[in-house]
Amino acid sequence: MTTDNNNCISAMLHMQSGATEATSQARHYPTTGKALSGLDETSVRALNCLAKDGEGLVTALEARLDELQEAFMDMLNTQLEERHLRPEDRLHLYLSPEGSLMVEGTDNDASLLCDIIARKPDLQKSFKEMAQVAMLSHGVELATQIQNDMLDQMDDAAPLLEHYHMCLKGPLSHFYIR
Repeated sequence: MTTDNNNCISAMLHMQSGATEATSQARHYPTTGKALSGLDETSVRALNCLAKDGEGLVTALEARLDELQEAFMDMLNTQLEERHLRPEDRLHLYLSPEGSLMVEGTDNDASLLCDIIARKPDLQKSFKEMAQVAMLSHGVELATQIQNDMLDQMDDAAPLLEHYHMCLKGPLSHFYIR
């Protein structure tokens, strides 16, 4: 591990723990443009570390996600084989806002898979873990890309920035990412 990597990790740990020794050891990075000029130095250092090391983190998260997905499919296929089921049509699995694993598809196949999931809570737990790692990977990838664009002073990062919206509704106006 290089000194720069160590400094970046120290800066990130300082953000989480508030440890003062990380501040004195962390490398100083300039503020990256007007958008971040109001951030404290520790936050700016953490963002610069993300720009530098984010791609490696995304690669590690994606590798972990691949492992989780293989394990999930093995568990699911074992359950399907035990019940002699072979779904022919497309099934769509997702987490509901309440956190339950939902299945969409043809009525018969979807209900059979729902029954399997109800009897095997490890499938639901495994799916939630995959969702967490996938969302974390996606978020780090986006943050890394935007921060690198800001460091490179690229004002035309339109493919990512076009997801930021504002809805004008008088006193109920709001901003959101879509």
